[in-house]
Amino acid sequence: MLIHAIIGSIKLSAKLILIIVPLMVVYEFLENSKLFKRILNFLYIFMKPLGFSKEANISMLTGIFLGITYGSGILISQSEQNKINKTDIMLTAVFLSMCHAVIEDTLIFVAIGGNGFFMLGTRLIIAGIVTYAFYRYIKLKFR
Repeated sequence: MLIHAIIGSIKLSAKLILIIVPLMVVYEFLENSKLFKRILNFLYIFMKPLGFSKEANISMLTGIFLGITYGSGILISQSEQNKINKTDIMLTAVFLSMCHAVIEDTLIFVAIGGNGFFMLGTRLIIAGIVTYAFYRYIKLKFR
């Protein structure tokens, strides 16, 4: 039983490495490209109705694709440099707490038999609804 668990763990670790490492390499190459800026502009179309400013896109994009740790690291850096306002910080935290690492997590769960489209769609919709509700609450509360 112990050997079976070890072999299963090694196989799962290999699958995770095959998914996460290429995503991180692609991100590093895209980070300073024109394509990355286009992706940020495209993302803003969806983020603007939720109350985000354009400056929040980089931490959102990073958090959505690579995970909450990377997204929050960029969020903290932008906050310290005063490139992002308090509303963006809160909205990013709310959204990413529910919907981070969507590519990575989806691929991992697909690798073990999950329905990727259902998982991805559900996460994005719920995160969008809760973030929008939070944004509306902030607007009403602090006017």
